[in-house]
Amino acid sequence: MRVRAFVLVSLIAAVVAREASAQGPPIHTDTPIMLGLAGRGVRTFAKVISRERLIDDGETIDNPDRREVTVIQVPVVVPYNLFSERVQVGIIAPFANVDARTVMTSRSSSGLADVRVFGKYLLYQRDGLNETFRVATKAGVKFPSGDGSKIPPLGTDSTDAFMTVVAGWVRGRTGIYGEGIYNINTSNDSIEIGDSVAYNLAFGFRVSPADYGVYPARQLNLFMELNGTTHTRSARAGARIEDSGGTLLLLSPGLQYVGGRNWLVEGSVQVPIVDETNGRQLATSWTTLVGIRVLLF
Repeated sequence: MRVRAFVLVSLIAAVVAREASAQGPPIHTDTPIMLGLAGRGVRTFAKVISRERLIDDGETIDNPDRREVTVIQVPVVVPYNLFSERVQVGIIAPFANVDARTVMTSRSSSGLADVRVFGKYLLYQRDGLNETFRVATKAGVKFPSGDGSKIPPLGTDSTDAFMTVVAGWVRGRTGIYGEGIYNINTSNDSIEIGDSVAYNLAFGFRVSPADYGVYPARQLNLFMELNGTTHTRSARAGARIEDSGGTLLLLSPGLQYVGGRNWLVEGSVQVPIVDETNGRQLATSWTTLVGIRVLLF
C-alpha cells in the first residue's frame, strides 16, 4: 500500500512539474528549468546587432565619418542533461559576420567566433499545484577560437571564464526569471579586457491557451525582458583605456510559439534604454533575433 501511494505521489508530482513549467524558456535570459526544449536538444538563431550611434560619456554626438558596425551572429547551442535533470552540460559554437564601415572604408570578416562550454546544476526546486520555483548555477569557459587577427576581429584571443546564478518562478500562465552573470576576462597580448557583470530579468505570459489542460499543447508566449551589462575599463600595457567599458541596458520584447513537445520558434527585438558608455565609443542602436529550438534526444 505504501509503495502504491509513493508511486502515485511521484506520478502526480511529475505531471504537476511539467504543467507548472508549461511555458517556453525566455529568449535572452537563461532558465533553471532543465526540461524538454531547455534541456536536451539544439538551439540556433540569427541575431543582428547594429552599432551606428557615436556616444561620448553617455551622450549621443555627431558621427561625421558615418562609422557603423553590423554584427550577424548565428550560434549553435547544444545542451544535454547529464545523468539526471539536475545536471546539464553544453557547448555554444557561434558563427559570425562582422561588417565595419565608414565613409571611406569598408571591411568585413566571417567565420567561427569564440566557442564556450558550460555546466549547469539545479541547486533548488520546489514544485506545487501548477507552480514551480527553481534556482540553478552555471559556470563555463570561453576559448579563443575566433580569429582575433582579422580586421574586424572575430574573437578576443583570450581564454575567459564566466559564472551564473539563475532563478525562475512559473505559476499558471505567468513566469518570472532573473539571472546574474560574472565574466572574468584575461589579457590579449598587451590588452587586458575588463571584467563584466550581466543581469537579466524576464517576464513571461502564456497568451494562448488560457487553460493548459493537456501536456504538451501548442502555446503562444509573450516575453518582456531587461538585459543589462556593465563592463569595467580595459587596459593596454597597464594603462587604462578611457574609451572602453560602461553600462548598457536593453528592453527586449519577444514572441515565442511552442509547436509541441519537440520544437519552438521565437523572435525578439532589443532597444537601448540606458547607454552610459565610458569616453567615446560606437554604441548599440538595436538588435533583432529570430530562432528555433528542437528537441532531438
